[in-house]
Amino acid sequence: MTMHLEDSLDDWFDEQLENYLDDDYLVFDCPGQIELFTHVPVLRNFVEHLKRKIFNVCAVYLLDSRLELPHINILSKMDLISNKKDVEEYLDPNAQVLLSQLNRQMAPWFGKLNKCLAELVDDYSMVNFIPLDLRKESIIQYVLSSIGTCIQYGEDADVKVRDFEEDED
Repeated sequence: MTMHLEDSLDDWFDEQLENYLDDDYLVFDCPGQIELFTHVPVLRNFVEHLKRKIFNVCAVYLLDSRLELPHINILSKMDLISNKKDVEEYLDPNAQVLLSQLNRQMAPWFGKLNKCLAELVDDYSMVNFIPLDLRKESIIQYVLSSIGTCIQYGEDADVKVRDFEEDED
């Protein structure tokens, strides 16, 4: 399957792309098991092909809202990135910078929507990421702490009186 996709990029796929206009969005739904892409470069090659064809590309991760669970976002494989500055702006995006970029790149009638999106990002910290570098134990501890805070781990535990009694020596 993966070889067929790569072999078809320059002919069949390029022909399919000609059917879309400049302002169209194309969504490619990949299997949720990212392991299918970790050992072969097919997805990376596919993305690079789109970039060469002057497409703006972004990855979107969908979380099923029916789960109704608190969540944290983790940007994994940070140990593989040589220049951390390349991803810093994505870890904790500044809502005002986001608003400015949106307003610059979109038609004026989207201004109110852009402002609402920026406020949503700012009010709920929905798009911040914890950079996971498996070589750093402090980061792993931070992830565990964040998970504990998210699920309010230990909040329902009973207070033990002995924790507050003075030592009798």
